[in-house]
Amino acid sequence: MTPRRWSRFAGGLAAAAVAGALVACGSDSGGSGQASDTASQGTLTVCSDIPYAPFEFEENGRAVGIDIELMTAVAEGLDLRVSFKDTDFDGIFAALAAGQCDVVASSVSITEERLRNNEFTSGYYEIRQSILVRKADVERYASLDSLRGRTIGVQAGTTGEGYAQANATGSTVRSFTGADELFTALRANQVDAVLQDLPVNAYHAQTSGETAVSARLASEAEQLGFVVKKGNTRLRDDINAELEELAASGKRDEILRKYLGGAGS
Repeated sequence: MTPRRWSRFAGGLAAAAVAGALVACGSDSGGSGQASDTASQGTLTVCSDIPYAPFEFEENGRAVGIDIELMTAVAEGLDLRVSFKDTDFDGIFAALAAGQCDVVASSVSITEERLRNNEFTSGYYEIRQSILVRKADVERYASLDSLRGRTIGVQAGTTGEGYAQANATGSTVRSFTGADELFTALRANQVDAVLQDLPVNAYHAQTSGETAVSARLASEAEQLGFVVKKGNTRLRDDINAELEELAASGKRDEILRKYLGGAGS
């Protein structure tokens, strides 16, 4: 989960301002909301850990990114308005279970453990894990083995955190709440590398000019999916139907190309 364009501000006033901007970005094009089970009549409320570019981030006061555009298109297809709620990833499933949102759209990998407590849509993109380092260290830290005795930054609650804990033998794994904090720590030499989703690391390397992906890890491929509350199969099936239409029309691939280009593949 990750770049907070490129930093998340601490403090209640800043957080409130960001949350307000995200809700304001919701589409008003829909309205009836009769087809799907949502907590708020006529509105699809989406929890997303923002920023985590290129999947979700803020640009010119608006929420943008792959997940944002896909969920906006899904909501329009369901004749619903859409509202995005910035939610830290380590608490995002609890927010869904508590009814604070209808959907989690936040670059979420489909795993057996998560499937036990949530409903997932079909996968919409495949990712693997990767290592991001400062440009000067791209040859020095080209593998997990080369990071023995060093500190690896990960985002709490993610599959990247789990992969690092299981495979980064001899390294210190340090967990952060958000991706923006990871990138700040890397820039400040507080960590030697960041281990997380390849598209996110590749996007940061492309746009920051300060970092580079030093390794694409031999992790199992992970499918990203959208998440709804356990038992809400009607909403899950409705979202799947819209995703199928977006894939058939070419709109899904258009959105992916728009934000990924050649990165993250």
